[in-house]
Amino acid sequence: MSNARSALGRKFNTLRTTWNDEGVRGVAIKSRAVLTNSLTHSSPQTSNAEEACAVARRRLENAEDALLSVSDRESFAFGGRPFMTDRETILVVSHEASRTGAPVLSLNLVQALGKRYNVVTLLLGGGSLSDAFRRASVAVVAAPGMRTDPILAHSTVGRMCEYFDFKFALVNCIESRSVLPSLADRLVPTITLIHEYAAYTRPREAFRDAFFWSSEVVFSANVTLQNAFDEYPDLPHECVHILPQGRCLVPDGGLSDVQDQEESERIRRLLRPGGSEDDVVIMGAGSVNLRKGVDLFVELAARVVRAPEGARCRFVWVGDGYDPEHNEYSAYLADQIRRAGLSAHVSIIGETSAIDTAYEEADLLLLSSRLDPLPNVAIDAMTHGLPVLCFDGTTGIADFLEASGLADTSVAGFLDSAEMTAKILAFAQSKGLREKVGAQCREAAVAYFSMDEYVAHLEDLAVRAGDRSKQEKTDTQTIVASGLFQRDFACPPDDQGLSVEAEVRRYVRAWAAGVSRRKPFPGFHPGVYLEQRGLATAGADPFADYLRAGRPDGPWTYPVIFGTGLGQVDPQTDHRVALHLHVYDPGVVPRLIAQLSRNRARPDLLVSTTSEAALATTASALEAYNGTVVDVRLVPDRGRAIGALLTAFGPTVLRDYEFVGHLYATAGADSGSDPKSNGAARFILSNLLGEPGLAMVDTILAALVTDPSIGMVFPEDPWVVGRQGDRDDAAPLSARFGTQHPPDHAVFPSGGMFWARVAALAPWLELRLAWDDYPDEPRAHDGSCLRGIERLLPLAGLNGSWHCATTYVPGLTR
Repeated sequence: MSNARSALGRKFNTLRTTWNDEGVRGVAIKSRAVLTNSLTHSSPQTSNAEEACAVARRRLENAEDALLSVSDRESFAFGGRPFMTDRETILVVSHEASRTGAPVLSLNLVQALGKRYNVVTLLLGGGSLSDAFRRASVAVVAAPGMRTDPILAHSTVGRMCEYFDFKFALVNCIESRSVLPSLADRLVPTITLIHEYAAYTRPREAFRDAFFWSSEVVFSANVTLQNAFDEYPDLPHECVHILPQGRCLVPDGGLSDVQDQEESERIRRLLRPGGSEDDVVIMGAGSVNLRKGVDLFVELAARVVRAPEGARCRFVWVGDGYDPEHNEYSAYLADQIRRAGLSAHVSIIGETSAIDTAYEEADLLLLSSRLDPLPNVAIDAMTHGLPVLCFDGTTGIADFLEASGLADTSVAGFLDSAEMTAKILAFAQSKGLREKVGAQCREAAVAYFSMDEYVAHLEDLAVRAGDRSKQEKTDTQTIVASGLFQRDFACPPDDQGLSVEAEVRRYVRAWAAGVSRRKPFPGFHPGVYLEQRGLATAGADPFADYLRAGRPDGPWTYPVIFGTGLGQVDPQTDHRVALHLHVYDPGVVPRLIAQLSRNRARPDLLVSTTSEAALATTASALEAYNGTVVDVRLVPDRGRAIGALLTAFGPTVLRDYEFVGHLYATAGADSGSDPKSNGAARFILSNLLGEPGLAMVDTILAALVTDPSIGMVFPEDPWVVGRQGDRDDAAPLSARFGTQHPPDHAVFPSGGMFWARVAALAPWLELRLAWDDYPDEPRAHDGSCLRGIERLLPLAGLNGSWHCATTYVPGLTR
C-alpha cells in the first residue's frame, strides 16, 4: 500500500508541475480526490489495499472525462502547501479576499489549521489577499458568482465534496451563506462564524437561513448575538456560541525591505507632520463608510480641537475607500472637514502595509464605529499597548473593556459625543494615563484574544457537529424506510418536488437546527414527544426516535378528522351550536357566509367588531346568512378575537350552547381563489368551514357528537410553533389553572380559531375575564397574555377530561 501511495503521490506531484489551462486541471483535481478518498480513507467497497489502489488508478484514468471543464466563473488553483495523505481535509470559506476584518480572520484560520489539516479554501470574492490564501492552502477555488447564484453554489460545492472528503467546514460571515445548503445536504459539519448585525442584514431571511443550514453558529461578540435574537425571537439558543476571535496577523504587502522602510517613513510623516513629539495622535482605522462612523470621528475631532486642551490633537483615519470625487459619503466628509476648519487637524489616508508603524506613532485608537462586532484593528492596537476608546452598545470591544475594568476611562455612552470628547481630552492631557491604560489593554488583550484557543474551540465544536451529522444521516434513513413521512404535509410548498431523501433530509435538518420545524404527518407532534418522553439517543430526531421505539402511544399522538367531501356525515343539527365571528375586515364576511352555507348545519351567529363603521357593514352582510344571527355587538379594542368570545359572549355561550366555534375575519382570509396559495387565515378557515365540495362544519360537528371524548377541534398545522415571547406573560394564566410550568410544546389551535365542546371550554368561560385583564392595543404578535391564551386553550380547558382532535384536508397545506 505504501508503494502504491508513493507512486500515486509522485504522479500527483507531476500533475502539479504541469498544471495548465488545457485540461490537466481536471486530472489534477481528480488525482487529489483519489489520494483523499481511496488512500487516506478505506473505501467500504474495497477489502484490501491492492483493491483500493486499483480503484484509485481507475479513477485517475477517468479523471479527465469526469472533471475536465471548469466554468469561467469558477477557477481551481493548487495551493502553496503540499497535500499530506496522512492528514484530514477541511474547508474554509471566505466571502472575499480583501485586506479587511473577516477575510483577514479567514486567512489566519487557514494558516493556523494548515498546521494539522489539508486546508482547501473557497473564495467567493477577490482581493489583495488572494495570493496569501493560495500560499496557505493546499488548494483554492475562486467562485465569485456563488454569492448570488445558488445553482452555481450547489454545483461547485457538490463537486468539491466529491473531490475532497471534508472533515468539517468553517464558513466565515453571513455573506458566505450560499454554500451552506449544499454542505448540509452532503452532511459536512459546518461552523458558521457571524460578525454582522441582523438588524441591518438583507435579505431579512439571511440569518434564519444561516441558522437552519449550519451545524453550529458562532458569534464573535454578545452585541451581535443579542441583536440576532432581538430581530428573530424564535431563533434557537442551542448550537449558538460566543467565541472572541484570536488576534489576527495581517500579511505584509509583498514589499522589499527597502520598500517597507519607505512605507514606514511615509506613515510616520503622515501621522506626525514635522515630527512633532508634542502632538497627541488619535487614530481611526477601517474602510471609509457610514458603519465605521468616520463622520463621528470628524465630529469628535471638531469638539476636541475647539477645547483649549485639545489644540495639539491630530486625528488620522487609516483605511481604504476615501474618494471625494466619486463617492458621496467621502464628499460629505471632505466638505465637513473643510467647513469645520479641520484641515490641519484631520487627515484620511489610505490602507497601508505599515499598520504596525501607525500603532507605534499613535497615542490613542478611537473606535467611532456605529456597528463593529470585534474589529481586528482594535485587538491589534491594544496588543501594541495603545489605549482604545469606543461607544457602548456598538461593539464587542466595549464589553471587553468593561470586563477589563476600563469602562470609566475608555467607554462612552451609546453615540454620546460629549462624553467621548471628555474621555479623549482626559487622555490628551495625561501621558501617564495613556501609558497606564495602554499597559492594561495590552495585558488583557494578550490573555483574552488567543488564536490558538479560538481555533481549539472551533475544532471542538466541529467534532461534536460531526457526531450530530452522523446521527442526522441515520435518522434520515430511518424516516425514509418507515414510509410514514407524508411529503405534501411535512414539506413546505416551496420545498416540495425534491426526492424523498432530500425532503426528509430537510425535515431532519429543521429539527436539528431548531428552525422552521414541521410535523411529519397529521396526528403526531414531535415536539411533544421530545419534551414528554425524551430520546433514547441524545440529539436524535424525535420522529426517528419515535419510529425506533415502536411508535408508542402518548399525548404526542391524537385523532385526526379528515375532510373528504359532502354528504358523508350527519351533523345532527338538533344540538345547540353557536359560532362566534370577530370581524376585523367586513369585506371578508360574505365569503365566510358562503363557506358556511356549504354545510347543512346552521349555527347561531354571535358577531363582534371594534368599529362603528364595520358594525353597520357587517350587519348588512349577515343578512345573506340562512340561519339565526343572535347578536352583532360593538366591543372594546382589547383582547382581540379571543377576548370578545370570552368576555363579551362567554356567559351566553356557557348558558345556551353545547358546541361553539370561534373564528375571525381578516383580509388574509380572502386573498385569492386557490386555498393552497394563501396564508394562515385562509388555510385555517378552509379547515374549519370548508371549500367547494367540502363541508367541514358538518364533518367536525359529527365528530364531536359521535366521540364524546373530543373537547376541541382545530386545523392540523404542519408548522411546529413553540412558546417564545409569550412565556412570561402567560405564566399568571397558567398558574390560575394549576399549571406552574406549561410545556414548551403542545397541540394547540395555531391562529386561535377552533370548534369546541362548551363543557371543555367552560374553565375559560368561567374565568369571567374583564376587558381590563387584556393588554392595551396595539400589541406585538408575541409577548402578551393573548398568545398565552392561544397556547393554553387546550391545556387548561381540557384538563384531562377531553382531548383534542385536528382536521386535515388532503392537498390543503401551508
